[in-house]
Amino acid sequence: MRALTIDDLRTLIAHEAAPCVSLYLPTHRTGSPDDRARFAGLVRRARELLASSYGAAQVDAVCAPLEALGQDDLWNHGLDGLAVFRSQDFSVYYQLPIALQELVVVADSFHIRPLLRYLQSNERYFLLNLSQGRVSLLKGSALGLGPVDLATLPRSLADAIGVQARERVLNFHQTSTGGRGSPIFHGSGSDENAREEDMLKFLRGIDRALWDFLREETAPLLVAAPSRIAAAFQAVSRYPHLLHEHVAGSHAHAKLEDLHARAWPLVSAHGAARLRDAKERYGNLISRGRALDDASTIARFAVQGRVRDLLVDRDAQLWGRLDPATGAIELHPAQVDAHDDDVLDDIAEAVVLRGGEVLTLPKGEMPTASPVAATLRW
Repeated sequence: MRALTIDDLRTLIAHEAAPCVSLYLPTHRTGSPDDRARFAGLVRRARELLASSYGAAQVDAVCAPLEALGQDDLWNHGLDGLAVFRSQDFSVYYQLPIALQELVVVADSFHIRPLLRYLQSNERYFLLNLSQGRVSLLKGSALGLGPVDLATLPRSLADAIGVQARERVLNFHQTSTGGRGSPIFHGSGSDENAREEDMLKFLRGIDRALWDFLREETAPLLVAAPSRIAAAFQAVSRYPHLLHEHVAGSHAHAKLEDLHARAWPLVSAHGAARLRDAKERYGNLISRGRALDDASTIARFAVQGRVRDLLVDRDAQLWGRLDPATGAIELHPAQVDAHDDDVLDDIAEAVVLRGGEVLTLPKGEMPTASPVAATLRW
């Protein structure tokens, strides 16, 4: 079993070796014969769709591994949902802790929109655990935190500025208020200035390492550190998705589960605020001509890289075809053959690949009656 990441999503979007089969299925955590039976039904439907556009040998090449997966041991160790992706030269599946609607899509690209909902609700984040004696970068989701091996990250103050300079900075004592300590520096004049410069050198070294690693990322970064150090890092950091909130205190020896318990409420609140902001931005930009809900126009702007926020009804589907060069769409009342796809999915892929943000919502929370809405960069 693999944990789904944003990099995996980009790999799925970039895959262009048609035909591409996407299967989604709700499953039981304790395992159930019904899960296997429903999965077998989805594979049969995939065969039917493939047969409308491809020869028997190619259909068998794609479907045989799917049929073998129906006999795999994974059915005895399920979560709440299963997503399977298969082309002739590519296979991957993800067990997800959210219920999924039963769905099979055969098209020229993988159908990824249900994964956007998962990544949105299970927001990835990074946590910088920052103290003078130990620095580490962690990667997390709703399920917990794990270490990131970043060789260029200074592991301690001594790593960044040397032992003698470290002694200058560490000339402090801890005061305890509510179980949290904050550094109080001694001395004044040139010694104090030297300590401040040493600390800034330390923090800038951390920022350089993080910038090289995170510059293509959009996941929020949270700092766990004493408030004074967290504020100083906020001042030097170039990462645009650094959260203003921080996990206060020294956590050099904290357990990962304890750090996650402190961090996740802040990350979750950030995700909810981001959705509210996108909906408010849509309402504010309508009068300025930079918010719209027409699928055909949004598709053209999406391939031009003009879409900033894409809001999509998570359960809606618009079957047809989208020209990846022009964004022109042709809509059908249902999936016609193995080249048809959900146009909303294709629009979402175009927005993700061009650095926009895609947010999926229940129909009742959409800001318009249309199944898709967008705000524009210009």
